[in-house]
Amino acid sequence: MEPGAVLITGCLLLLLFLLLFRASAGQGPGRLPPGPTPLPVLGNLTHNVLPLYQSYRRLCQEYGPIFTVWLGPRPTVVLCGYEVVHDALVEHSEEFSGRAPIPLLKQLDQGYGLVNTNGERWRQLHRFTLTTLRNLGMGKRLLEQRVQEEAQHLTRAVAEKQGHAFDPVPDLTRAVANIICSMVMGTRFSSDNKTFQELQRLILSYMCYFRSLPAQLYNTFPGIMHFLPGQHQRIFREQERLKAFIQAQVASHRHNLDPSAPRDLIDCFLLQQAKERGKEQTEFKDENLMALVNSLFIAGMETTSNTIQFALLLLGKFPATQARVHGELDREVGRARPPALEDRLRLPYTNAVLHEIQRYVDMVPMSLPHATTRPTPFRGYLIPQGTTIIPLLASVHFDPASWETPEDFNPGHFLDENGAFRKRDTAMPFSAGKRACPGEGLAKAEIFLFITTLLQSFTLELLADPGTIDLALLRRAFRGQGLSYELRAIPRPA
Repeated sequence: MEPGAVLITGCLLLLLFLLLFRASAGQGPGRLPPGPTPLPVLGNLTHNVLPLYQSYRRLCQEYGPIFTVWLGPRPTVVLCGYEVVHDALVEHSEEFSGRAPIPLLKQLDQGYGLVNTNGERWRQLHRFTLTTLRNLGMGKRLLEQRVQEEAQHLTRAVAEKQGHAFDPVPDLTRAVANIICSMVMGTRFSSDNKTFQELQRLILSYMCYFRSLPAQLYNTFPGIMHFLPGQHQRIFREQERLKAFIQAQVASHRHNLDPSAPRDLIDCFLLQQAKERGKEQTEFKDENLMALVNSLFIAGMETTSNTIQFALLLLGKFPATQARVHGELDREVGRARPPALEDRLRLPYTNAVLHEIQRYVDMVPMSLPHATTRPTPFRGYLIPQGTTIIPLLASVHFDPASWETPEDFNPGHFLDENGAFRKRDTAMPFSAGKRACPGEGLAKAEIFLFITTLLQSFTLELLADPGTIDLALLRRAFRGQGLSYELRAIPRPA
């Protein structure tokens, strides 16, 4: 093509982009919220330097609590601060309950499962997941017993270190993973099981990639990135191995299924599948089961495990906080029995510490992207149906309007003037509304029981000088490569 033709074509494309931008991104009432002017093709990618959530927090200061960024050719509305996020996800939960397309997930689940779907498929699988997790013990004594047993396994593994320095991450990851594995496929793995180790490695590899800049580029330009070499090709190959593992589990469950005694979520799904066999509109297909199990593995293993890993790090960094938790545990629980969930009512300071850890660590700074389910009037704007919405949970957890000292680790955020625990609606570690995490009850039980059981037996000491540990830096680094540190677990005197 002649240089002049190239120039004319480029100018026409630029003009077309600007016309589309002006048509769909006006800044008055009845239009999309304001935001930085996008570049042709790239949109606002040059504004979105990593960590992405920090870029959005800076843009919030400039454009206010609701603004629009363009991820390539698509507008995305970002919601900041508790008031706005709560208004959207809770007060307008139906309008903001859609799931925006996530190309990286779609490549893996092919549009099946719970995380990346909408409409009747999402409703049926969401209802099934909540009901099944409850029936399997979530919120009941059965679940508590499972977590207590695994916490005792973890305590014995830590005791075997005999006070020597060790990296707690592998033991914590295995303990948390065994809980979700027992609920999903009725299996508990030993520490030296090679298949289990590979399963954990695949999930860690996937999540580190999912939070990376290359993943952001893939989700922005999937039609181009899919055919290029890069990390995503390795991730796709690794996910095929994870799918093969899940397929083998499903086949084994189908072969050994006892309709009178379902053991786990896979059994429950297969039984419902049998009931609906012959129905034209059933969502109980093998493809949905595979994608559902995959997402439960990732969510159930990775996020909770990372929260507990950071919890031990924080308790080591703040020994006075740890000592106060020790004192409360000794007074209210003692050493003769393991902690139980009902102890939360008697442990206000411990409960406050665990809630503050979840706020401060901010494990999920951005909710997975939502989408509007209809044209939505919202705070002076009219957001078109299908618009991508990002609830910026980091802006909720560090909102100066909601927290006395948002940038500091302060368990007092969750204590009233009398020292009693106070629940804060301004904490949303599991998001909120219709798309809130369905495993919230399980995660809360694990965080409480694993940490209190360890602290009942050990004093945690970091090898590094606590004053030299930059938690903000660790949080940023973790999102790209996972967490690794060493501590000593010193047995507490009787």
